[in-house]
Amino acid sequence: MSSGSDSLARELKSLEKDIPLPYHDALDKTVKQLSGKSLPTTFTKYEAFIDTALVQRGMPLELRFLPYALSGMKANFSYGDRRGYWALPSLVAMHYGLAVDENRDERWSVEASTLVALDYLNDLHDKYNDWWYSILAFANSPTSLSHALIHHGDEPALWDFYEQDLMPDIKVIPDFIACVYLGSQGRLKFSAKDTEPSVGKPKKVSAPELVEGPDKKTITEPKKVPSTGSVTTKHKVKKGDTLSGIAAKYHVSVANLKKWNNLKSDKIQIGQTLIIKK
Repeated sequence: MSSGSDSLARELKSLEKDIPLPYHDALDKTVKQLSGKSLPTTFTKYEAFIDTALVQRGMPLELRFLPYALSGMKANFSYGDRRGYWALPSLVAMHYGLAVDENRDERWSVEASTLVALDYLNDLHDKYNDWWYSILAFANSPTSLSHALIHHGDEPALWDFYEQDLMPDIKVIPDFIACVYLGSQGRLKFSAKDTEPSVGKPKKVSAPELVEGPDKKTITEPKKVPSTGSVTTKHKVKKGDTLSGIAAKYHVSVANLKKWNNLKSDKIQIGQTLIIKK
């Protein structure tokens, strides 16, 4: 390695906390490209909100930079079946309670999609007990990760996924690590404008392929979106519901949801009826 590469490797090692940040020569190019690129201001607008949501879940703060690797930090990101700041697939979004239909797509809401994305990432981490496996499964799918592990034949190192092109989206690896590195040094530039789409604006939603959730069960049925026109709405807790996901669905805070229902913790039970005040 060159002296510059040695320095980058040492600095990455010093930054490591819960998520490993191993050096690879591919990072030299990625860091250079990202250093001269202006990113959308969406991140600075929602940085405090995202950090708070991460802290509440006990998740690594480095994950604040994951949207760069997924969507370029663009709230109006759209590619294939993935939409929004966190590039959520439609069936994953619906499984966690977001409305996704021809009239409404809550993946365009940075706040709502952030809560769902972090719940999904947390569930993936519960399954794999490894943040990089969780990130790779999030960026691709749990099925894609399983196929990659089977194809490799043994436990691959992180950069094996990249060098052997084991998954469709392996660029998430250098992009995320480079963004964590530059972000820690305050070297990210945010000046480009980013248009946040209207959540309720009619949009054409293509019929997605089936995807799998972290529990390996195929997701096939979208959640029904209840009307929020009344002053008080009742929500019956179903399997897979989380307090943060319900809060995101009705655009209320978790704190208010707990207050309205006299909840002392974030735990909820299937069949429980929650009151939502609008």
